[in-house]
Amino acid sequence: MPALDTYTNGSHASHDSSPTNGATTRASSTDAITRAVTASRAAQEYWRLQPVEERVAALERAARQMLLRRAEAIDLAQREMGKVPVEGLFNETLGPLDSVGAWARVVRQATGRRRVRLNPISFPRKSASVDYVPRGVVGVIAPWNFPIAGLYRPIWPALMTGNGVVLKPSEFTPKTSEWFALRLAEELPDGLVQVVQGDGEVGAQLIDAGIDACVFTGSPRTGRAVRIRCAERGIPSSIEMGGKDAAIVLGDCDLARSVAGITHWTLSNAGQACGAIEIVYVEQKIAGEFVERMRRAWSRLTAESVAPLGNQRQLEIVVAQVEDARAKGARVVCGGTRGDGLWYAPTLLDGCDERMSVMTDETFGPVLAIARIEGATEAIRKINRSRYGLGASIWTRDLARARRLAERLEVGVVNVNNHSFTGAIPSLPWSGTRETGFGVANGPESLATFIRTRVTAVDASEGFELYWMPYDRALRQLGERVADAQIGRIVGAWKLPLLMRQRAKALRDFFR
Repeated sequence: MPALDTYTNGSHASHDSSPTNGATTRASSTDAITRAVTASRAAQEYWRLQPVEERVAALERAARQMLLRRAEAIDLAQREMGKVPVEGLFNETLGPLDSVGAWARVVRQATGRRRVRLNPISFPRKSASVDYVPRGVVGVIAPWNFPIAGLYRPIWPALMTGNGVVLKPSEFTPKTSEWFALRLAEELPDGLVQVVQGDGEVGAQLIDAGIDACVFTGSPRTGRAVRIRCAERGIPSSIEMGGKDAAIVLGDCDLARSVAGITHWTLSNAGQACGAIEIVYVEQKIAGEFVERMRRAWSRLTAESVAPLGNQRQLEIVVAQVEDARAKGARVVCGGTRGDGLWYAPTLLDGCDERMSVMTDETFGPVLAIARIEGATEAIRKINRSRYGLGASIWTRDLARARRLAERLEVGVVNVNNHSFTGAIPSLPWSGTRETGFGVANGPESLATFIRTRVTAVDASEGFELYWMPYDRALRQLGERVADAQIGRIVGAWKLPLLMRQRAKALRDFFR
């Protein structure tokens, strides 16, 4: 099959053949990919037999080392994708230990042996239980926008449930993601966690190399190709394909909090997040004041707070969307200009509508499109028509009304007076609708990618089951009387004990 596109996050993710910020590394060969899967599988045979608590303890040790050595990761993320140090600290390196603990609680609750009650009349002396067992080796095709923290959601639960992992980092951030994998490998069985490097060709070969499940984050086009390729090989996949999150700002909101919160969730990581706010629908009666407050705040932001774009292609997309909006009548309130290197000024666009690509296509940059509305119903209708359906937020003091409005939004995650923070909570599902994708990250619902069920049924009976072969007229009569008894027809029910004795004797005679 042809190679899949470059596996990066965002519907407009870059398809350049090499990174822009100096993150170069040699692509893994087909043989190396096969060896990585084979080595991980060999180590997983031991790892899967270890108690959950031992797995958790090993991951906690690795997480502590990550925290101790966090300066290395912050430096790598800054060099490879320009991530500002404060975001490198808070967004990438501050959370591994907390995340392991939270995932441990999810896994313990969701994967313990489940005993199933059986009807003692229909299934006498029988018992059954369900165990949740690892699939084997999980392939993780990772994005560049969160090269460390973006790995928590697939890799912690994959390892905690007893799987091996083969990670293919983005070719734009190979060394940052590899740093995470190396810290893990130091505390885990040799070979359990493997890294293969390269672009979409390597991702395609990884799927073909015999993995047992795949987690992908990236563009809709590539995500669909990954899902098809995995389906053809009979392996489960979790596919997240970006977003175009909107905020609904109602007239009774806490305006200061709304401006601050929307600023953060638009510009954090330079807007390079699938859950970034890219559109604001603001009620007309407060729109003027809202836009002016945003302008004053955004005009004071510098490169110390807002990172550059991750690569040249992403910068080109941002520039193109802003120019398209400007040409179609949007007003550039602030920004709209390029800085040094890949930096782009935080940009507010007012008077936006659906003719503009900035309202319909994922931006993945420091740009916010503002559309003025008459009320919440108009905003909900537009959000529900979007190609994407990851998240949305409602900003209002009326919490009861917000809950009612949330029920009408056809997205995966709704926040009230905040946005996207739930993506860092392992116990809460993170998923979407429409072109956002088919997978679930976080929460017990996400574990289906990493585990399968195994049923063990035990029969302590002696002798024969009455419905076993050979079939005869007596068995048919017995079945008819049982069916009548189930629907309340008691005529002929007195014959049941007699028919059962006759059937038991017939079986004994037959198998004498």
